Amino acid sequence: MAQKKLIYVACGSAAATSNLVKSRLDDLLKKESIPAIIEVCRVSELPNKVNSRKPNLVIVTAGSVISVSLPEDVPILPGLPLMTMVGVQSFIEQVKQKLLQE
Repeated sequence: MAQKKLIYVACGSAAATSNLVKSRLDDLLKKESIPAIIEVCRVSELPNKVNSRKPNLVIVTAGSVISVSLPEDVPILPGLPLMTMVGVQSFIEQVKQKLLQE
């Protein structure tokens, strides 16, 4: 079985939007048969979390993705498509590309 991918979903408070995105992402990944561990956190916690456990992907639901200072080799995507459900197919293709490029 493929190794589970680690994904951090971050928003301002690690509450509503990140949990919504986590739930929708989990459903999409299951449909694509991509095993993943999805952890929710605050954007402010990301640098420390990434330093302690490097993820395969980070999805940010709040503010500017560019403002998050993470190592350049950590892929980051905006979570807006999973919040609005607009552009989901394109989003999941980007997620698959990021997760399966290794």
